[in-house]
Amino acid sequence: METKKILPLNLASLDEANEFVQELLQNYKCDKTDNLRAQLFVEEAIVYWEKNAPENARFELAIQKRFKTITLALNYWGDPENPLTVAETSEDEEFEFNRIGQNILIGLSAVTYSYEKGCNNVSYTLKQKPLNPALTTAIALVGAIISGLALQAIAPALGKQIGTTILTPLSGTFFGFLNAIVIPVLFFSAIGSIFNMDNLSQMKRIFRLLLTWSVAIILLASAISLGVAQVSLMGQTTSATQGGSGDLWNQIGEMVFGIIPTNILQPFLDGNTLQIMFLAIIGGIVMLTLKGRFPSITKIVTECNLIFSTILDAICALMPWVVFISILNMMVSGQGTALLGAFNLLALLVVTILIIDLVMLLSVAVYEKISPLEYLKTAAPFLLIAFSTASSSAAFASHTATALGKQKIRDYVVHFSIPVGVLFNKQDAIPMLLLTALFVGNIYGIAFTLPDLIPVVILCMILSVAVPPSPGMGAFLFTIVFNLLGIPLEGLALAVTIAIFIDYPATASNVMTTNIGMLHTEHRLKATEAKQAIKI
Repeated sequence: METKKILPLNLASLDEANEFVQELLQNYKCDKTDNLRAQLFVEEAIVYWEKNAPENARFELAIQKRFKTITLALNYWGDPENPLTVAETSEDEEFEFNRIGQNILIGLSAVTYSYEKGCNNVSYTLKQKPLNPALTTAIALVGAIISGLALQAIAPALGKQIGTTILTPLSGTFFGFLNAIVIPVLFFSAIGSIFNMDNLSQMKRIFRLLLTWSVAIILLASAISLGVAQVSLMGQTTSATQGGSGDLWNQIGEMVFGIIPTNILQPFLDGNTLQIMFLAIIGGIVMLTLKGRFPSITKIVTECNLIFSTILDAICALMPWVVFISILNMMVSGQGTALLGAFNLLALLVVTILIIDLVMLLSVAVYEKISPLEYLKTAAPFLLIAFSTASSSAAFASHTATALGKQKIRDYVVHFSIPVGVLFNKQDAIPMLLLTALFVGNIYGIAFTLPDLIPVVILCMILSVAVPPSPGMGAFLFTIVFNLLGIPLEGLALAVTIAIFIDYPATASNVMTTNIGMLHTEHRLKATEAKQAIKI
């Protein structure tokens, strides 16, 4: 089903275009955040094209729905004009940073640009608002436990037979298909996350400051996660199996140098995740450097990213059913006691996130001279939104208003930092992936040593930056880590269930990381300006 509208290409059409988009997306039950982003997308394209368009130019606005995917497309017939790029020669720094933030905001979703037969086409893809994943997963989990207990009490032999003949093949088929698409999803999403930035020349001082803070928090999260894993999940196994420090450093060296493949195709055939990530990062940087030079390749990559992301969305939509099947299979096979340990893991993950947050609050107290309680009181509005919705996008408006109004952070820092933070500040994915994988591995009787975890931690650090912040990525991420550690994929259902519930405090923590990073960036900018003023 497609709805089209042709309007004059001028600023007077903005209101009519926004009203058209808003009305249709509300009918398709898209949430308010996606609706606002779609309107921003339309406004940016119209404003960009209008500057060089002839007087009587017109554009076409079309919205198409297929299944649960909605595509918003704008078509303008004229010379090639890509509204997703910004001139590198702009001398207005504030304008430049505002546009970077807007482009990255748009780049968080599936956006493509093409020019064919004299027509500029730019498309924006979004989804209908899904049911709350925590609610549907909770219903599936409770239903599976009740059904399993009932079968165990009434007909245990029948329960085991159902598990062997029906449940195990069903879950095995699902997780096998999920494993098959992991490699292409990982490769194209990693390239897309880099390529959706604007251009290398615009990664200036503010980006460096924010990146330094993000890397520091990622290293902190990795160190804390390793420490918690050593104490809580590996304490009884590592002493017997761990080799000397020489073996550890040899393995680290082999991993670092082994990340560079000798054959481009071999990593995909072997499923070597680290080498695939290396190729994706190199490819993304090259495409970003040569942006606009090879439109055909760019279109292929973006379309492939959209195709595999859509497949992944479809798979993740089935996740509540898979959770029901897998947990029921655990119950009827006598492994139901493993669920009790999941509550301990949830508590362990919450404690790990709180430790990371306390260190960040300490940096506010030491560096900004602001007490943690005073900071939390100021940041409470957007942190509560992030915590209650598990969505950094839902907190976007409140976060922006608080940063500009109460925290007095300059506008171009805010408009740049918040969308960039959505891309880079997902450090709480590291303890979630590492600790949950160890917990599930222990259920299957797999013991791990510290050398086993070093490449996993590095992979988790890369994934926390490279993987787009999309709902349902839990199964995708855990599949990669489970394959690296040799954990059976049947454990994914339990891991994904845990990840869905821990996503709420983790999202609030990630948003806090972005906000504190902005505070520190503003502090550094003021200090630099003060030094320059003294020299003058």
